[in-house]
Amino acid sequence: MDRELTEILDEHARVRGDAQAIKDFLLQVLAENRDGVEKFSDEALERAAEIIEQVGPGAFYWMTDIAAQMVVLSEATLRGFSTNVSIELGVNADADSIVDLVVRLP
Repeated sequence: MDRELTEILDEHARVRGDAQAIKDFLLQVLAENRDGVEKFSDEALERAAEIIEQVGPGAFYWMTDIAAQMVVLSEATLRGFSTNVSIELGVNADADSIVDLVVRLP
């Protein structure tokens, strides 16, 4: 029983670490976009490759899912609908706070 619990906790810690790496990369790309850093730099691509190697195809899927959520939020806003993001963060929301709210770690 203790071994099974340890395995479950270890797996949760691994998944949370992987999710944090993806979220951190997303925040890094946002910051680089704000700062006018070259897109698709060797350093950024190297970091992306490290994450994909560590997490596998799940990293690509998760980033795509985040992008899909952001598109749905944008569409709702353009159509005049309130979203949990607009309600919780209000007009002072910035990209980082939106990511923190939308990208919840397990």
